[in-house]
Amino acid sequence: MLLLTCLLLLAVYAGTMGSLDWYVSHKLDTSGYFVSCSFIIFAGIVSAVIQYYQRARESALQLYTLLMQSHEQLKEYALHAEEWAAARERIRIARDIHDTVGHKLTALLVQMQLARKLSDADSSRSRQIYLECEELIKSSLQEIRLSVRAIRDESLGGTALYDSLEKLSAEFTKFTGVNTTMELKGVPVALPHNLQLTVYRMVQESLTNAYKHGNAQNVSVSLTYSESGFSLNIHNDGHVPDELNPGFGLIGLQERAKEWNGEVRFHLDRHKGFAVEGAFPYSAVERERVPL
Repeated sequence: MLLLTCLLLLAVYAGTMGSLDWYVSHKLDTSGYFVSCSFIIFAGIVSAVIQYYQRARESALQLYTLLMQSHEQLKEYALHAEEWAAARERIRIARDIHDTVGHKLTALLVQMQLARKLSDADSSRSRQIYLECEELIKSSLQEIRLSVRAIRDESLGGTALYDSLEKLSAEFTKFTGVNTTMELKGVPVALPHNLQLTVYRMVQESLTNAYKHGNAQNVSVSLTYSESGFSLNIHNDGHVPDELNPGFGLIGLQERAKEWNGEVRFHLDRHKGFAVEGAFPYSAVERERVPL
């Protein structure tokens, strides 16, 4: 619009002044027209520059306003994210304390009851059981310290997942007297450390529940690897409730699985017992890894 206005003004000026000069003196003052037209062009350029900088200033102010709004939103989001992370960490710590310390305290209770019964009949055996109880107490204290300090990189002893589960099953059988068997199907695949820890905690919680709530005599743990993922099955022949009301432990199993896009299901059968089934898909990273 500014350009069109300048051109129109030049045309009007040239036509008007040329007509007047020709009418009055029959002669055109070309030098005067050149100066006047140059001034009109210069004024148009100055106006265009002023308008450009005004628009740039308005745009900068708008961008600054948007930037301040985004900054405030980012601060609010960071605050919510920090609160969410703290809440998630508290849940993780509580879940780990429940899964680890609860498991060991259950075994400790069984051992203490056995030692009390044997205190008169077999004092040497009772003394040995008390020594084992001391080890369980030390281990429980260590688990509490690790959980309270929120150490994420807990170690499974540097062994493979199946070996860790096999050791866990053997300890569970030793301390509770519940016959526990392990089964491996398929070709094991290298899994992330934290995922191995998740599976380990799930088996630990399932074994504790089998003894504490189901009074099971036999527990079987099956770990199956396939091309798309791996699955976990923990079955016990203990008491099956009429209706399942998941408590903190079972809900924790489902939460752990969801963190890895997995799924946990519970099966109740009065004739076969209670089973926990977990399925975990491989991520793109795991698919590229060579099986062990």
